[in-house]
Amino acid sequence: MTDEPITPQSVFPGMDPYLEAPDIWPDFHDAFAGQLRTDLNSLLPPPYYARLQSRPEIGITMSSERVRRIVPDLSVMRRQLREASVAYATAPVAVLEYPRQQATPTIDLRIASDPLMHRFIEIRDGQRHHRLVTLIEIVSPSNKLPGPDRRAYESKQMDILSSDANLIEIDLLRGGRRLLPYPELEAAVYDLAPDYLVLLNRSALREGYWMDFSLYPISLREPLPCILVPLAEDDPDVLLDLQVTFFQTYAGGPYARMVDYTADPEPPLNVEDAAWAGQLLAASPSLRRKTSEVAG
Repeated sequence: MTDEPITPQSVFPGMDPYLEAPDIWPDFHDAFAGQLRTDLNSLLPPPYYARLQSRPEIGITMSSERVRRIVPDLSVMRRQLREASVAYATAPVAVLEYPRQQATPTIDLRIASDPLMHRFIEIRDGQRHHRLVTLIEIVSPSNKLPGPDRRAYESKQMDILSSDANLIEIDLLRGGRRLLPYPELEAAVYDLAPDYLVLLNRSALREGYWMDFSLYPISLREPLPCILVPLAEDDPDVLLDLQVTFFQTYAGGPYARMVDYTADPEPPLNVEDAAWAGQLLAASPSLRRKTSEVAG
């Protein structure tokens, strides 16, 4: 074992797929949103400014099989579950006398009722009554799966597309169904088959029956894109390098220590990408050191 610190730098050239895991993503999502705000405020010309906002999400998804919470909840009362199971298993098989004098055992659960807070970034104009100019969304896992959070997101998405504000959506999650509001757009993205996606819709290009979108399809093996951030009227776009934002987020966070790079990412990679990722991880001295420490 060595005293040399683990280098807080991802070995991946773009998005780190290990950060998509349910127990890691919320921290990364919030940190990435905060870093985006910082980077934008260093780039935006006056009177524009970027601010963090949040809205509640319950983190619940639904399928034909079950309802589940995206972020694992560790507050389930497992002791009561075991005791109730034992009570049922050991109950005597006999003719019961009515009315009974003892209550039937229950299964007691403690459910987290506090909503998750979903962070997003607003760019506003300080000289025009602080009106919203551009909304930047970072898609969350429960947005991409069936359930109330997806329905709420789609409703807000349509509100923005019907307004005079620009929309940027950053989807750094491989799992789930993408939030594409039109079948033609969904078909185009399906053909591109990106691992990740950034979508830009300019309010100035919403005319009549037409809705123009700009796509940044992203491969796992490529850096995150350098995107255009539109402002109001004729003001020029701002150039935002998402890979720089990612590097700063990773370096300032706990991810080099938090992530178990000896395991498979969640969701898993396909065979080719898994082999490619394995080569990157094997070539990293800091991660080799971490692997040996875990094994020891």
